[in-house]
Amino acid sequence: MESHLKQEHARGLRFGNWQWAVIAVTALAIGACNQSPTAQSASAESGKTVLNKPGGHPLSDTPEADEYGEFLAKSEELLPVPVNEIVKSLRMSATAMVVGRQVYAKNCAACHGADARGDPAQHTPNLSDNDWRFSGDDVDSGGLTKYPSDVEWTVRYGVRSGNPYARGVEADMLAFDPQYRNEHDLGDFGKIKTVTAEEIGDLAEYVLQISGQQADPAKAENGKTLFLDNAKGNCFDCHNEEGTGNPALGSTDLTRKELYLFGSDRASIIESITKGRRGVMPAFDGKLTPLELKAVSIYAFSRARK
Repeated sequence: MESHLKQEHARGLRFGNWQWAVIAVTALAIGACNQSPTAQSASAESGKTVLNKPGGHPLSDTPEADEYGEFLAKSEELLPVPVNEIVKSLRMSATAMVVGRQVYAKNCAACHGADARGDPAQHTPNLSDNDWRFSGDDVDSGGLTKYPSDVEWTVRYGVRSGNPYARGVEADMLAFDPQYRNEHDLGDFGKIKTVTAEEIGDLAEYVLQISGQQADPAKAENGKTLFLDNAKGNCFDCHNEEGTGNPALGSTDLTRKELYLFGSDRASIIESITKGRRGVMPAFDGKLTPLELKAVSIYAFSRARK
């Protein structure tokens, strides 16, 4: 009996240690994206990613990582499993987070920052604020509820990347001054000019007002009229009547200045209305392996859930 109790006690200690090991792996992946990644080798044909340290075991930068099984999945186990199911598994999530952290550091941090908070100089969005610019694919919520698979879609196909499945293909910020319109918008709108420079200024005042910034009340009132006029500003067509944006199009919520990718001051808003905006994110389909696409999508999704 005493021997049996000792065995059970040892098993309990081992289980407790594994619980903490898995928690440590997840914490490491979430909180240490600015650390130097280990060396990485990948096979695009097989979709396998192997993470190594010199002389080490795959995933050897994690606690007890050489003991795959009940608490830690091998990389290849993730390949046939949808990302929305991977995140339901503690053991597969632990592996995905380690892989994803390294893929992010190598392919995403240069634009979105090591802390995933975006780079104003490059007009990249903050990935840690739990605000996703584009609709999800959830039927019950009409796309309002976002899942890792929605992030995977964006990573795989990009934003206005030229890929037929890219986000935002039919929506960008139109240049209200025709001389600045791109080929796409010239095809849709030609060189028609619906507002004057002064009216653009009034629109900017209204945008400043609804985003909680100082604005000229009289000009903002005229700007609101233009904003809602489908023959003049017609801004509500993309940004909604309240200015809160339309996730189906990826249009900015104008009531939240922290979401503006090209600046929220008066001069920047006037420039956005005058010259238009058309942000681009490259498609990583074919550049990352299937495992890497899944892992980095799960990693990015986890950052925004905090």
